[in-house]
Amino acid sequence: MRYLALVFLLALLFLAWQMHSGRIAIPPDWNPWAPLDVAAEPNWLTRYKLQRLNGDPELCRAVLGQTDLRHTAVPDHDAGNGCGWNNALRVGDERFAPAFTLSCTAAVSLAMWERHTLQPAALARFGQRLARVEHLGSYACRNVRGSAGEGSRRSQHASANAFDAAAFRLANGRRVRILTHWHGSGAEAAFLRDARDGACRFFNGTLSPDYNQAHQDHFHLDWGGYRMCR
Repeated sequence: MRYLALVFLLALLFLAWQMHSGRIAIPPDWNPWAPLDVAAEPNWLTRYKLQRLNGDPELCRAVLGQTDLRHTAVPDHDAGNGCGWNNALRVGDERFAPAFTLSCTAAVSLAMWERHTLQPAALARFGQRLARVEHLGSYACRNVRGSAGEGSRRSQHASANAFDAAAFRLANGRRVRILTHWHGSGAEAAFLRDARDGACRFFNGTLSPDYNQAHQDHFHLDWGGYRMCR
């Protein structure tokens, strides 16, 4: 049994080496070593490829350049006390106005969420394109809500690694607000659940009104170290 397990492991390693070296040609979307293609339909490798961006600023900037998200580079900033940001940028896009600072990986995820979840959901539920995501900001030097005192955890907002979406405005002016429509029925509530479930595909942490009272009016989206979809 151990011999068979060893043979299987060696076969997997050999296959991985063949793929990595290019000796076996596979489509980029299914190649774990190929860069993320933000325009491609997401699959089970998408999260892995997003995770890779966290440790590779140059690759992350290149992937972000594939999107139409308007942004400008900002220098790294250490505000002390566990606050500040690394590999972040300033998003100045009318679809997410006003401007805000966000980590590169979270910005890529935001662009993919808008492209692959929000726009299709808006068209499916309302027959309208999404015009704007109204938000409560990104960077804030603070602890996790409800956490205080020595040893308290810093929020992902403290490293510009989180974004809070509060409402969605359609091209015809119709507004879908999380506080108002999450607990309702009809197209608005269905759209918001599409939006929440879709965000879970692109962010590590996605918190909605189903999580706790502090999130009754927004979705918290982050690229922290803990996987959560609530």
